[in-house]
Amino acid sequence: MLLSLHIENYALIDRLTVEFTPGLNVLTGETGSGKSIVVDALALLLGQRAETSAVRAGEDHASVAGVFAAGSAALDRVLEELGLAAPGEVLIRREVGGRGRAWVNDQPATVAVLRRLAPSLAQVHAQDEALAGWAPAAQLLRLDSAVGEGEELEALAGAYADWQSARSQLEDGLRQDQERQREADLWRFQRQDIATVAPRPGEDTDVGVEQRRLANAEKIGAAASAAYALLYDDPSAVIVALRAAQRQVQDLSRMEPEAETLGARLEALRIEATDVAAQLREWMEPPDAAPDRLAQVQERLVALDRIKRKYGPDLAAVLAYAQELDAKLDRIERHEEWRRDAESECRRAEAAYRELARARSLRRRVEARRLQEIVASEAADLAMKIRLDIAFAHAEGDTPGVSAWGVAGWDHIRFLAATNPGEPLLPFDRIASGGERSRLLLALETAALVRQAAQAAGPPPTRVFDEIDAGIGGRAAEAVGQKLAALARRDQVLCVTHLAQIASHADRHLRVEKTPQRNRVVTQVNPLAGADRVEEIARMLAGAVTPAARRHAAELLQRAAGSRAAMPEIGQGNRRSKEVGQSAGSPVN
Repeated sequence: MLLSLHIENYALIDRLTVEFTPGLNVLTGETGSGKSIVVDALALLLGQRAETSAVRAGEDHASVAGVFAAGSAALDRVLEELGLAAPGEVLIRREVGGRGRAWVNDQPATVAVLRRLAPSLAQVHAQDEALAGWAPAAQLLRLDSAVGEGEELEALAGAYADWQSARSQLEDGLRQDQERQREADLWRFQRQDIATVAPRPGEDTDVGVEQRRLANAEKIGAAASAAYALLYDDPSAVIVALRAAQRQVQDLSRMEPEAETLGARLEALRIEATDVAAQLREWMEPPDAAPDRLAQVQERLVALDRIKRKYGPDLAAVLAYAQELDAKLDRIERHEEWRRDAESECRRAEAAYRELARARSLRRRVEARRLQEIVASEAADLAMKIRLDIAFAHAEGDTPGVSAWGVAGWDHIRFLAATNPGEPLLPFDRIASGGERSRLLLALETAALVRQAAQAAGPPPTRVFDEIDAGIGGRAAEAVGQKLAALARRDQVLCVTHLAQIASHADRHLRVEKTPQRNRVVTQVNPLAGADRVEEIARMLAGAVTPAARRHAAELLQRAAGSRAAMPEIGQGNRRSKEVGQSAGSPVN
């Protein structure tokens, strides 16, 4: 609920503060006095596009601030989601011109944040809304406002988001899978190529040694035999000479005791030479190998060299690359499992969305039939005979293709109406009379409220009607005033009007007028009561305020007061609306 609005340097307004109350707040005044400027300023707080041309001449910026009562569940939830929660009241400020800034509860905010808050704060209905604001999505929102069940819509939007996410992940995964599969064919070939050779760590070194030994077996045997003979086998071998030297040193040590150490050193040389001779003897024999072993070893070396040339500079690098291929192929196999899981999740999310969308579509169709009858009843109170049809784009029970799916389900509807007997049903934007569009809009507003459940605890929302009464008069104007007053029993209503029949029903009457100040014209808003209000109603009735006009104004105000006192609250509904709802198949909420 809007508590107050403070405007500075906006259009004709120099500095203005307007306070509002629950119920019906009416703004009246001469044409061009600035009544709609107040509504435009409020629209800025709801995220409407700012025009720098609206800044008062001679000023560099304009500012608008509004105080709203907090406490409604919807508003509190949005504030909490945005991290802007504050007890009691919500203060929104916006500057136009210069940097064009905005604040919510003294925290900087974007226009997107204001638009996010707007549905929980106020709804602005202009005379031409039937032309500008009745897009298919907006019409679906109007039907849903009658169906109610915000939690059901939230669940549907969540199911749609889950399905979109699962579908996107599956499609992305499948695209990546195609690329991986093209690479996987090469990876599998390379892994099989390495596996066919089946190299072992260090095998190339071992096989190289064996190849050299087998290829040089005769030379190795001859060299080992010659060395063996020189060390051990010939009459003049090193071993024989060392033994002879040992005998001579023993004789020497009898005469020179210090020579005894030389004998020990010669013994060590003899033992070492014997060990060397024994090892040489092993190489004197040819290798114990099959006749074709050399060919096998050489062939193995060729295979090892081939995979080293292809997959690494050495065998260790080849084996490391094989492990990398194994890891990649393992991921491919696990991706197959992921794909199956992703397809299953996508089917589950789709089924969940289908179930919720089908249930919502059924509820909408049932509600559409009820709403058509209730709107006709409400319109009759506004001196209109109307036939309304809510047309669905697909037959009942059909499931449209995924291109028609959205966060609110798969329903696409059009409101069609005939405002005179015998005329064909036409879209709202083809109804010629602005007055008919205005009354039809009001009938839909009140009909939707009749069908809604009792309002949750908290301040009422604000509904703004900017001259939607244009083009009507007489009994229709009186009926519009009564409907607005009935609507204001539940919601706070702000109405800009030129009709005394509507203004007479106001709970708070505000007169907008232009006055000269310091050689400039400024707009002022003054609350009216008592004789001042009678004067304004008389002006609206007759133009020139005469005694007869005053008597007529007083009578109109008295009759409106009696009408409001006897008026049932919206939500209980009038008797005819209840009967219509019951005849449609179930009692009205």
